[in-house]
Amino acid sequence: IGRAVQDQLSKNPSVKGKPVRVIQFTRGESADALTDESSSLLKLSWNPKATSPEQVINPQVLQQMDALIHLSGENISTGLKGPLAPLGIRPWTPEKKQEILDSRTITTQALSQAIIASGNKQLDFLVASGVGAYGPNFIGPGDVPAADESTDITNSEGFLAEISRQWEGATIEAQKNGNRVVNMRNGVVLSRKDGAMAKLYPIFFLGGGGIVGSGNQYFPYISCRDMARAIVHLLETPQVKGPVNMCAPMGCTNAEFTAAMGKVLGRPT
Repeated sequence: IGRAVQDQLSKNPSVKGKPVRVIQFTRGESADALTDESSSLLKLSWNPKATSPEQVINPQVLQQMDALIHLSGENISTGLKGPLAPLGIRPWTPEKKQEILDSRTITTQALSQAIIASGNKQLDFLVASGVGAYGPNFIGPGDVPAADESTDITNSEGFLAEISRQWEGATIEAQKNGNRVVNMRNGVVLSRKDGAMAKLYPIFFLGGGGIVGSGNQYFPYISCRDMARAIVHLLETPQVKGPVNMCAPMGCTNAEFTAAMGKVLGRPT
């Protein structure tokens, strides 16, 4: 997703009237200072495990930024152990679940505190979340209310719902500081290059794709291109804040998605 956002930003001469300049952060043991102020793409390191907010990301870097987009987190589509774990063919272990949680909440909390320490209240904080925040609580017969961004998710059920609650909760300090925070509740991001599609494609191509369970469960999704465009829209629209659902306008069930994959690839399902 990060690469797609960079590609989309490269097509925009400016955002909110300012020339586009991208800083790509990678995890390291230190927080790099800004050295080359002429480049349109910089690569700096940050340290989410730092003991002080000033050591997470260099405060001088944050002071010059208009927005920080946080997308990182442990992959939920793979197991942690076993020969088939890389393919996701393994239940989550307790260790894997903890890693999924920590990789989201600890990093987001560290960035929130770093933003506060920088003193830059004009810095927008866009953080990934997920439609798993709603759990299965808003799916069912016609009398079940539809969920939107205003829906109370305090009691939504399931592991991913709890992950999303804590993940979004880690942004509260930045919100209270006065920074604009957007919690991007995206569906499954589909790309030909990576992610879920990269795992599904070979299975369907070999004729092994099929309906899971009843097939009636919904499969909220968004293309990687649309996700990147939506993020750029959020950067350009300062009045939008809080939770934002980021999914294709027309949802589908597992059975419908399976049938579409089979049709496109010319394989039985």
